[in-house]
Amino acid sequence: MHLPGRLQAATLALAAGLVAPAFAQARRQLPSGDPQAQLMGYYATAMAFSPAGLPDPHGRWEIGGAAGIIPSLPLGDRTVGFGGTKTENSNLCPLYPRLVAAKGFGRLALEAGWTPPIEVCGVKADIGALAASWRIALAPRWQALVRASGVFGNLDASITCSADATRNSADQTCFGGTPSRDRVSPLAGALDGIVSWGGLARHGLDLYLLLGVRREQVHFDVNYTRAAGTFPALDDRQRLGATLTRAHAALGASLARFGRVRLGGEVYYAPGAMLTLRGRATVALGSGR
Repeated sequence: MHLPGRLQAATLALAAGLVAPAFAQARRQLPSGDPQAQLMGYYATAMAFSPAGLPDPHGRWEIGGAAGIIPSLPLGDRTVGFGGTKTENSNLCPLYPRLVAAKGFGRLALEAGWTPPIEVCGVKADIGALAASWRIALAPRWQALVRASGVFGNLDASITCSADATRNSADQTCFGGTPSRDRVSPLAGALDGIVSWGGLARHGLDLYLLLGVRREQVHFDVNYTRAAGTFPALDDRQRLGATLTRAHAALGASLARFGRVRLGGEVYYAPGAMLTLRGRATVALGSGR
């Protein structure tokens, strides 16, 4: 079928307008050893859904909150862009918080976590987490747990170019632009083996040791624009991806000495990523089994 010249031109323009957005964002998969991949993995590790205390052994509903310290990275570890010449604005929040809930069903315990999309210290996260664990009795005071967990969602922040960087004339990448609207999207799973000791149960204290492995797929969407001015115009829209498989360990405790309040904490260590402290406080609802 032959189309008139104007109609043909309009059809081509419409097709180009529909196709162009699909190619507007460049995609690049980073090797696991790339400094940018390591930086992405560092913050994915900060969001890992480790126990930070064990669920209530009586199977009651628990609701509360948890938080982990995010150690600040030195300048060298954040200078990863443009071949190691640009520093990322990633030291934003000192803590990673989430709401938590848990419920036991016999030997099975289910846990959920959520960081709601409320902007704090320049970061707006909407991150969910789920975990399931199966408890196995080993001896009167010893138990083992197999725990599987996952983390998913999005985090928005000005990581590529902060507001301060856009006003810094020495920053030839960011100066004169608008703060970047970047998005980090983690998708991670972990499988852990836990051994707990209840030798101090009369004091309401349980101790545990965790060893596990996690696989993280992290995407980082860069969204930064700058009109021509002191420096040339920039339109940086790309998606960086990284897949990392790493081990981790934790040493923790749960304390139930305050009625329905249950406290938990752990030292969490991910070789090649971070050593940090995590804590959890929940309130038990209803009666247990």
